[in-house]
Amino acid sequence: MNIKSLLLGSAAAFAVVSGAQAADAVVAAEPEPMEYVKVCDAYGTGFFYIPGTETCLKIGGQLRYEKRFLKVGDSNTVYDNHSRIKLDVEAKNDSEWGTVFSWIRIQGDQVNNGSAIDGSGATDQLKFYYIFGIGGLEFGNFDSQWAKFFGYGGFTDDGGYYDADWNFNDSRQYVSYTADFGSVKAYISLDNDADEFYGPEQHNTSNWWGVEADTNAPKKGHKYMPDVEVGASATVGDWQVAGGAAYDESDESVALKGLIAGNFGMFGVRFMPLWSNSNENIFFNYDGFSAILGLQAKVTDTITLSKDIQFWDDGSWRLVGDVNWQVASGFSVLLEGIYADIDNGPKVKQGMLRFQRSF
Repeated sequence: MNIKSLLLGSAAAFAVVSGAQAADAVVAAEPEPMEYVKVCDAYGTGFFYIPGTETCLKIGGQLRYEKRFLKVGDSNTVYDNHSRIKLDVEAKNDSEWGTVFSWIRIQGDQVNNGSAIDGSGATDQLKFYYIFGIGGLEFGNFDSQWAKFFGYGGFTDDGGYYDADWNFNDSRQYVSYTADFGSVKAYISLDNDADEFYGPEQHNTSNWWGVEADTNAPKKGHKYMPDVEVGASATVGDWQVAGGAAYDESDESVALKGLIAGNFGMFGVRFMPLWSNSNENIFFNYDGFSAILGLQAKVTDTITLSKDIQFWDDGSWRLVGDVNWQVASGFSVLLEGIYADIDNGPKVKQGMLRFQRSF
């Protein structure tokens, strides 16, 4: 073997070894990083970012079962079983004009025994509600600002009678604007009154205690003119003071509302005066003065006692009391009783035992 053959053989062997090493050096591409759902704490608990966006989403709901009874005067006691489901979806994101927000609720109710406890005959209902807006501007088909801005009524689940739409389980279409100055807030709302009644043959489908009344020849409200409501509130330390006024365009009547509320550790108190000059007023269907006094005590970490008493200037009064037991996170039991003594009318007794799962 000469030198030339040796060099050529060595070069060939080196090339084979180098080629094998080059093939072994090929590395597979790394997988794309997985994008996990991130918690959004900008708007409170329960929100998370929709992947790939700056929008925060919250999903919640409620399942409820109630056993209820109603006795009006000397009539037979009516019992029923009521079930309810709720699904809530809420979305929020920031903008240069303030928070962009939306909220949707789908709610289903079922009452057995062929008739609801209020005599409406409704056994199955499916409803939807919504709220959306930007900054202080809000559009809604839900409880009116007349109820929400003042924290509804008293402390009990019933809360008393303070808004005709809310108390008859109805929603209201509205557009409102709320100015928030920190401890001081103020709002104005224009409410759709197309489902109201007006004219010389005014009527009331229910008295405040839920008994059917005159329903002859109703006339609908003016679709092109809204009802108007305004309100303001201020918080000073542990106290809140609020007041509002509302004009029912169809009925051409006025309603006024006030609130003084305080929270002191385990105790709470609420006083809400109400006045209207017409029992057809959509905001407070009573011609005269009424007031709600509410008291609440959180006796343990899981048990809360609440009581509301409401009186009217005709001598009628109504007492509501309940006890709520928070059995576990997301599961509660509520027991509530109601007694009403109506001037020149029947005595009313109501009761309800509720089991509820919330998430």
